[in-house]
Amino acid sequence: MQNTRLLFRDQGIHFCLVHIPEMLKALLPQSVGPGYQTRPGIQFRRDEFAQPVLSQAELTGLNQLFALKKQVERLAGRWAVKNLVMQQAKLSPDDIEIHNDSSGAPVLPAFLDYAISISHAGDYALAAALPGKANALGIDMEVIRPVDIPALLHAGFSQKEQQTYAGADLETILKIWTIKEAMLKYRRTGLKASVKKIEWLDETLFENYAVIEDLFVKSYHRDNIIFSVVSGHPSGGGKRISGVV
Repeated sequence: MQNTRLLFRDQGIHFCLVHIPEMLKALLPQSVGPGYQTRPGIQFRRDEFAQPVLSQAELTGLNQLFALKKQVERLAGRWAVKNLVMQQAKLSPDDIEIHNDSSGAPVLPAFLDYAISISHAGDYALAAALPGKANALGIDMEVIRPVDIPALLHAGFSQKEQQTYAGADLETILKIWTIKEAMLKYRRTGLKASVKKIEWLDETLFENYAVIEDLFVKSYHRDNIIFSVVSGHPSGGGKRISGVV
C-alpha cells in the first residue's frame, strides 16, 4: 500500500487501513523517523503535528505511554478511526475524541453513534466502524510473515483445532487466529478469556463448544495482511458469512 491510508466498505462496516511509516511522514515529519519500534517514549506537542489530530486528553494519554512503538500504534489506530468518522461527520480530527472504556476497548463520544474496533500489526493499523453503538464489533489483523506454527497451534488452538489444522498453511492459521482475536474483542473480554474456547471449525464459529449462529464473521486478505471482523448486526441482517476475500 503506497498511500497513507486505504478506505473501503463491506456489509455496512467501514474499514481504514493505515500504513504507519507513511502516516508518520505525513503527520510528524520532524518528530519520528525510522527505528521508532525500539525507542523510548517521547513527549509530543500539538504544534508538532502537520495538522490537528488529537484532542488535549488524547495527547495526554499518548504521552503517558513509555514506549515510542506503543505511542505510534495508538496514534495510528486513532488516526484510522478518525478518517472513518470524518467520511460521515464534518469534524476536525481533534474534535473526534477516542477514549477507552472499562474493558480497555476504544470508544467514541456519545454524539457519534458508531461501534469501533482497532488492531495493529507490523507497519499497519486497522480500524473498523459500524453505525450504531449497540452493534458490537471486533477486528484483528496479522502480517503474513514466518511464525512457529506448531507453537501457535499449541498456544491458541483447541485440541480439536490442532488436529484439524496440523497440516494447514500459514495463511489459514493466521486467518483463524485473527477470527479468534476478533471474537474476543467483540466480547470485550481481551485476554481475560481463553482464546482456545473460541474455535473455527468447518467454517463455523464455536464458543465454549457451542455453535454461534447470529454473528457476522468474515476474513480479508490484502497484500501481506490478513484480518478478520466479527459483528452482530451488519447490513446483511446478521447472517453469518465466512471465508477470505
